[in-house]
Amino acid sequence: MLFYVNKNRYPLIVLLSFWLLSACSGNVQLPVNEDDLDQPRCSKQYQSDCPEYYRGELFTGIATNYAYGKAFYRVTQYQDGLEHGYSFSTLNNQLNETAWYKAGKLDGKQISYHFSTTGKPQWVRLYQAGVKMEHWLYDEQGVILSYKRFEGDKEVESISYEKGREWRLYYFVDGEKRQRHKDYYADGLLESESEFIYADYKKLNEKTYYRNGRLRSKFTYNRVTNTGILETYRSDGKRRSEQHYGYNPLNTLHGVQLTFCGENGRVDSREHYNMGVEDGEFTKYHCNGQLISKRTYVNGVVTDKQIKIYDENGLAVVIKKLDGKGKIIQESYFDDDLSKWVTYSTTD
Repeated sequence: MLFYVNKNRYPLIVLLSFWLLSACSGNVQLPVNEDDLDQPRCSKQYQSDCPEYYRGELFTGIATNYAYGKAFYRVTQYQDGLEHGYSFSTLNNQLNETAWYKAGKLDGKQISYHFSTTGKPQWVRLYQAGVKMEHWLYDEQGVILSYKRFEGDKEVESISYEKGREWRLYYFVDGEKRQRHKDYYADGLLESESEFIYADYKKLNEKTYYRNGRLRSKFTYNRVTNTGILETYRSDGKRRSEQHYGYNPLNTLHGVQLTFCGENGRVDSREHYNMGVEDGEFTKYHCNGQLISKRTYVNGVVTDKQIKIYDENGLAVVIKKLDGKGKIIQESYFDDDLSKWVTYSTTD
């Protein structure tokens, strides 16, 4: 059934539709003014607890109501004394609100319209047996501003929008409140999306994107191990780095740290940290896989007595001697012009 309201006249087509809908016994019944109904004194929350009568019987049909010098007009379907079916109201001949009822309680969508020439919804609420389940809010152009979802009297999900795009989302997972952020470039393309624990704002995951839509970075937090991984990518989609973190309480480098060659994706550096302190092998590689250099740390101190640096062919080109405490005391390099090694002290 199509319902509409002409802004220059009362909704006659809607009324005719209601007359047909209200013919429960097969007979068309004309609308009845609400003032002619027997309205009992009742302080109950829902109209379903306060049925209305007409001429001594539970009212079934259509009730109409004028107010504010006939500027406001409302039509409501009834069945057995209770609001049941479609209801709408107008203000100054413009649609003001629509709603659906079942056995005296809101059941379905209730829509309120902007008092403007746009005629677009201001908000939409979804009810089930009188209980509000969802709520949408719009601007005068019909662009969504926010959304909320309810369970009983508790708000379990809330979304804020910016220019019709999701911006902030609040929701619950196993009783824990969380928040999701989305940010956008000026042209509307997604720039980042992230999820947080609402209580302490700890980041659970995050993705960022280049303008071309390719993934720029990806972060994942593991609550069981209290560790995180950050992976970064180049604009062509190739991996740039992989960093591991631990929390004590803030995030700090912990475990293996990798970077990758842009030419072929091979590992070009590998480092190890223990809660922010160098601990383990630190190696660098040429893009062909050949070792450049390697050094070993224990609790932040280099333990090697000698470090060699190699070219892409695997030939040593620099040799450094250390004092065992990480300090370089002597360095040698191969002089191509002299075709021999040159050694000098770094402590002089």
